Amino acid sequence: MNIAKAIATTCPDAFILVVTNPVNSLVPMIGEVLKKGGRFSPGKLFGATTLDAIRASTFTSQATGCWDPPVSVPVVGGHSTNTIIPLFSQATVKLSNEDEVKALTDKVQQAGEEVIKAKARGGASKLCIAYAAARYVSMVRVFNRQIRFLCLKSSSRRRGNR
Repeated sequence: MNIAKAIATTCPDAFILVVTNPVNSLVPMIGEVLKKGGRFSPGKLFGATTLDAIRASTFTSQATGCWDPPVSVPVVGGHSTNTIIPLFSQATVKLSNEDEVKALTDKVQQAGEEVIKAKARGGASKLCIAYAAARYVSMVRVFNRQIRFLCLKSSSRRRGNR
């Protein structure tokens, strides 16, 4: 929690994205540290479960053979086996039956365990975490640009500019 204390002290207005496991535990802990320092802003502390959405989308593409356009499967819940909930009903590709949904749900929920097993054999998970973090940040940047654009457009109209 030393990092959270340092953030509260040195850059209290920073946006904080937690991608380190256990995300479910670290986000509330960091929030509490920031609260104690009087620097907590709920709109600036994020826990990324983007990795689970990437896994769900990839597994769905593999199961359906659909790659173009890219498949998107939203995921809600936490980043632990029992709390990851892929929303296949909201996916951009429909699965053929409930058995396929169940199998893919299990695969998404167990993917973290497979990574742990791979790491024990000398594999690494850093690249997939880095990719998920980069993808999350790029989504925030796009969203931020849209807000900025709307604000600039709004303020220029008030001044009579086009």
